[in-house]
Amino acid sequence: MLRNLLIGTSSWMLLGAAASAADLPVLTKASPATAQSWAGFYLGIHGGYGWGDNNFSQTLFPLPPYAAVQGFKSQGGLYGAQAGYNWQFGRAVTGFEIDFSAADISGNSTTAAQEFPGQGTLASNRFDRVKYLGTTRGRLGWLPTVNLLLYGTAGAAWARVDEGRNTSVGPPINVNASGNAPFDRLGWVAGVGVETMLFGSSWIGRLEYLHYDFGAVTQTASRISSVPNGSFSDHAGRQTIDTVRAALSYKFGDAGAATPAAYAKAPAVAAVSGWAGFYLGAHGGYGWGENNFSLNENEVPPVQIDGLKLKGGVYGGHAGYNWQFGRTVTGFELDFSAVDIKGSTQVNYLLPAPGAVTAIWANKVEALGSIRARLGWLPTENLMFYGTAGLGWERLDRTFTRSTTPAGGVTTSVSASAADRFGWVAGAGIEAMLPGGNWIGRLEYLHYGFGTVQGAAVETVAGVSTVSTAGNHGVDVLRAGLSYKFGEPAAAAPARSAKALDTKAPVTSLAVLPSSTWAGFYLGAHGGYGWKDNDFTQRIIGDTPTGGIKSRGALAGGHAGYNWQYGRVVTGLEIDFSLGDIKGTSTPTINIFGGGTQTITLSDKLEYLAAARTRLGWLPADNFLLYATGGFAWERLERSRVIAQIGPGALTQTETATSPSDRFGAVIGAGAEWMPFGPNWVGRVEYLHYDFGKFENARTFTSTVPGDVPFSEHRGRQTIEVVRAGVSYKFGANQPIAARY
Repeated sequence: MLRNLLIGTSSWMLLGAAASAADLPVLTKASPATAQSWAGFYLGIHGGYGWGDNNFSQTLFPLPPYAAVQGFKSQGGLYGAQAGYNWQFGRAVTGFEIDFSAADISGNSTTAAQEFPGQGTLASNRFDRVKYLGTTRGRLGWLPTVNLLLYGTAGAAWARVDEGRNTSVGPPINVNASGNAPFDRLGWVAGVGVETMLFGSSWIGRLEYLHYDFGAVTQTASRISSVPNGSFSDHAGRQTIDTVRAALSYKFGDAGAATPAAYAKAPAVAAVSGWAGFYLGAHGGYGWGENNFSLNENEVPPVQIDGLKLKGGVYGGHAGYNWQFGRTVTGFELDFSAVDIKGSTQVNYLLPAPGAVTAIWANKVEALGSIRARLGWLPTENLMFYGTAGLGWERLDRTFTRSTTPAGGVTTSVSASAADRFGWVAGAGIEAMLPGGNWIGRLEYLHYGFGTVQGAAVETVAGVSTVSTAGNHGVDVLRAGLSYKFGEPAAAAPARSAKALDTKAPVTSLAVLPSSTWAGFYLGAHGGYGWKDNDFTQRIIGDTPTGGIKSRGALAGGHAGYNWQYGRVVTGLEIDFSLGDIKGTSTPTINIFGGGTQTITLSDKLEYLAAARTRLGWLPADNFLLYATGGFAWERLERSRVIAQIGPGALTQTETATSPSDRFGAVIGAGAEWMPFGPNWVGRVEYLHYDFGKFENARTFTSTVPGDVPFSEHRGRQTIEVVRAGVSYKFGANQPIAARY
């Protein structure tokens, strides 16, 4: 595991190792750069310390006297890397940043014990370890002096958490079990920091504080019963992490002031657009991987299922932006791929009853995505070699099939589930600019590292132990692609120079701006309404299926993005985060049994909704924009199950279980924007369609044995439709910067 953590972080460091390329001598006279500019692309490393809190209370066993495992506090170190881009507007500095950290923030709860007369004592405690942290954030800062930046930052956050439990039972029979399982937690992050320029304008030191909030992450249950001492209630709690970290970044400078690439045997004349600009493209290729877990299928006789190999096709799309600094090219890219990378493993064995058994464990990677930084070098004007690293995601579909041959026939049970797994991705590639300068071909290799995605356990009964191991899961992809680059946009108004800031001299002139100025960084707020459909079915109790939830409700939040303009074409990248109250309930299912009835109801509540998207728009008029958008989506969903029982006799009882889950998927949509109050305020109306695919667990049972009743659950598909309106403040090219300081 340590090797994977080191590889993930060092991938970022390898990108930064090429930073000195920006300082290579240019053979022609360079244009003077803006002094002490904060604008530009940067790469860096960080390290620090974090402490967490998870204040849940979870009942150890749902029988009196209801001993509960209490929440805990955790702490530990972290280290990692970050990449981002700053835009400067006078004393205001805006930007985007992504970061990845390997962590060891861990803690343990106290031990709870519950005694059962004649059967021994059940004792248990919980433990957590935060292994990875990652964020995608917007930043907004202010320069009190030319070399000092104070900033606030907020965005989406991710954590890989290993959750585990130690349990012992006995005497008279002593049983000890320890197990852990990985979970990916998504939430929000906000913080503040201070940066200062070191050794000139290229090296930047930083000290920052970040607060991560992942909400309620513990499954909880409660019971209200007419039976004496029959009621209990868990507390979901809230998981938060606070970090303080120091960082060092190398900044490549303001791309607006970058000089053209110079070549030893050719005039220093840049191409019309160079490599800088926004691009959209498609790709396809092949992937392979493995998940080297081991799982105990049976104890007597001992049977073990080992990990599996994966392989299959990959195809999808990508979007990004490049900045060019002489022979150095930097950038960010988002990509999404539909994939069919799959494999299976199988064991066969015999039991006295039911006879022959066949167990098959199958994995299928259905989708891959990433948000990555890129750093490249131009050996010639039309050829680029680059390295890339960032945050990676997969949708992993898992199926377990077990067939048996009891007397009189064959039975087959199939369990299917899906999980979203996050990790790191790193790779390298080569791009070639095709004739004309707008079409770019590429060939690249990417390695996705997701760490452990299976649970691990050790169980000891009367001194005999059985072990299941988690292993590691990774995917390698080789793919070719074709991109269309929109070229380098018209220059925006330059940032005030350090000299002007120091001398308090007024800005007497601005660069000539295009007639339409949609280019620039923006921050905004939005609100609207959403409706969600999830058409799954499950058998909770009895033979009647339960499920099918339609939800409705409002949402509100904020967004941040950057636009680039090419004549009447506007492109951009945007991140958004919304708090939601979109909720709904299934049709109640009633089961009648001897002397009583049970009514089962499922309900959903969407708490958070977020996206990272690219945008492509057209201007039918200078102050009116029509656009399409697509990218990644995330939701925090809270599922509740209520079982209300009446009878037998005077019994009345209601049991409630609540489980939070994070789901990742895709979003597409369209919208319109206009400038109602000049070039800095932008209104919008937009429609977004979110698709989170089939993530419900489902079972299927078939049998040729007389008397068996086959059944099949439906995994369904979850989608959300949102209509919302918003307003943004744009810092872009027409942002007035002529005020005196």
